[in-house]
Amino acid sequence: MSYVDLQVNGAYGVDFNDDELTLEAFVMACQRLRNTGLVAMLPTIITDSMEAMCSRIAKIATFLDEEPTLKPLVRGIHVEGPFLSNRPGFCGTHPPQHIQPAEITPLMRLLDAGQGLVRMVTLAPEQDSKCQTIERLRRENVIVFAGHTDASHVMLQRAIEAGLVGFTHLGNGCVQQVDRHDNIIQRVLALKDHLVITLIADGIHLPEWLLQSWLNIIGFERSIVISDSMSAAGMPPGEYKIGGQPIQVDASRRTTHRDHGYLAGSASTMFDMDPMLVEKIGLSDQDRNRVMHTNALRLLNTHGCSGTAQAVR
Repeated sequence: MSYVDLQVNGAYGVDFNDDELTLEAFVMACQRLRNTGLVAMLPTIITDSMEAMCSRIAKIATFLDEEPTLKPLVRGIHVEGPFLSNRPGFCGTHPPQHIQPAEITPLMRLLDAGQGLVRMVTLAPEQDSKCQTIERLRRENVIVFAGHTDASHVMLQRAIEAGLVGFTHLGNGCVQQVDRHDNIIQRVLALKDHLVITLIADGIHLPEWLLQSWLNIIGFERSIVISDSMSAAGMPPGEYKIGGQPIQVDASRRTTHRDHGYLAGSASTMFDMDPMLVEKIGLSDQDRNRVMHTNALRLLNTHGCSGTAQAVR
């Protein structure tokens, strides 16, 4: 089985958001991920100061120039933030002091830092109330996902019309307690026919029974499994970092921020998640291939075509 992963913050002790990240460490992590069956991925840069984010994006772009053999694996960069909800819970482990409204000038700084390699951006539509940033991303042929958001149903609809194509890790990046009817999960599921939806299948970010239920509701053509792996993936329990933030990993592989206890990225790779989908949920080979490979690859391949948003609907 081969995998495509749209959200990789790091693995094997290597944090892609580390200011001291070296080419050697990046190559090592990529090679080890490739050995697990990963054939395409998007290294993910999360919220920090604009200077730090641009520097980290530019560094990965430089690495790909210096080591072109990585290009078949590293299909671009996923930028998650800084245009997210700053509300507790919704911002998750993204540092709220660096979250900001979605505006064209900072957006273009991020895109320019990537030298054309930023392929995907996750943002909160309520931070882009006029959808100008989403529209600009669509014109730049960048895949736009919502995430870490409490956007209303109407706002999500407007964002979809402007170019939003997906939702990042449904059920995570939100508060613990919500209104039983009008909440971000129900709004996204109500719009599932217009979005592709990513899910973290480690059994921790989503319980096994809930993952199975949502796969059935969303459908196997619109569901994409991501690892959201961080530096702890493939490593023993202990304390790890993502962008300098301390993340504790216990024996169950649960990742929590040391200071406030929110879930962080996962300590699992796509390879680690595969057995749950097959042995516990019982996916067929066809459906397993769709959610772990084909759907994500199709999304990446439609990027670069005119009218990207329409192409994946």
